[in-house]
Amino acid sequence: MTGNTDDTGDRVTDLLAAYISVWNERNPRTRQTIGAGVFTSDAYYVDPNTSTQGRSAIDTYVAGWQEQFPGFVFVLGEVSSHHDVAHFGWSFGPPGGPPAATGGDVVVIEQGRISKIYGFFG
Repeated sequence: MTGNTDDTGDRVTDLLAAYISVWNERNPRTRQTIGAGVFTSDAYYVDPNTSTQGRSAIDTYVAGWQEQFPGFVFVLGEVSSHHDVAHFGWSFGPPGGPPAATGGDVVVIEQGRISKIYGFFG
């Protein structure tokens, strides 16, 4: 079985859509405002390139990613969740074009916000 169809699953999908919007938002102030609603203050993020903790550190990493890949966007894929843990796929590339990269993340959710993110490429 994939994904949830109840309110909890809908809330998780909404949270993950907001998480993806953090990666796509180019205005630093707007991105930080969105991030404040998405991440716990001490959120931990790790992927094959980095390991960082805290909203500000995550925002700095996102901003660097955006500088490296101007114009590219993330698209949320399929979401599966249970017990405050979610797995989701994503794609990354030019808007409307074929993805340059794909991957999946696992997140831990505490009190409606993401506290841990484990990112995987490929």
